[in-house]
Amino acid sequence: MESLRKDMAEKGSGSVRSVERAADILKCLGTSEKTLTEISQEVNLSKATVYRILGALQKKNFVARDEETGRYFLHWGLIGLLSESLSREQQLVQCVYPFMQKLWRHTGETVTLYVRKGYSRVCVAEIVSPHPLKYSVGVGTVVPLNAHTGSPGKLLLAYMTEEEVANVLTQCEQAGLNGGVIDRRLLFQELKEINRRGWASSFGERITGGASLSVPVWDRHGKMVASLNILGPVTRLSREALMGYLAVAKKCARDASIRLGASPEAIEGGEL
Repeated sequence: MESLRKDMAEKGSGSVRSVERAADILKCLGTSEKTLTEISQEVNLSKATVYRILGALQKKNFVARDEETGRYFLHWGLIGLLSESLSREQQLVQCVYPFMQKLWRHTGETVTLYVRKGYSRVCVAEIVSPHPLKYSVGVGTVVPLNAHTGSPGKLLLAYMTEEEVANVLTQCEQAGLNGGVIDRRLLFQELKEINRRGWASSFGERITGGASLSVPVWDRHGKMVASLNILGPVTRLSREALMGYLAVAKKCARDASIRLGASPEAIEGGEL
């Protein structure tokens, strides 16, 4: 049994290395077209290894080779996937942004929009607080969906199945992103409560001195697609002050969801 576990671990480690090498090659080709030799030198792998990985990427139409020059380049398969993903996020931001502005004007605090990407959450839109003392994360910021991910991440986790959450936590553990030992039983209880009431809050969980409040945004399929958030210093956003913004935050998220095509009757969440 022990030898079997060791063998499986070694196979898993090899698979991860293959993915990492493929990613390095794609990043290498993201700057310009390159020959096999140039790619090999840049990613510090043998030509044989690079050639094998390029062959696999070509089968998926992620990479192509110019027969005249012998240079490899990113192909339509990968570009099409990226374009489709960007288009979806642009449409999401376009629909939600007016309601982010409304929430920003009402609170005077930083307002962000996060979506899930694998075992992380990514900021796709942000309006920064005009106050001298403020918190800002920046569009493109990636945060692991671990047990200490803050209210936006907890909200995203709360609307996933327990199996999905367990898988995400395991991925974070394997990548060394959990930030310490966690009690999954307590975390699942917290996520169930967030799902029941329809919002999440955190105080200094990820950023010392920071406070945040998060509410869900839904699409026309009844799927929770984003977390709409208020972020600021705890000196202004005490628990009482933060909860004072809950009604308007949920109203903005509800209106944004309807703009995305969600049925008012189908929008989930707890009572205000």
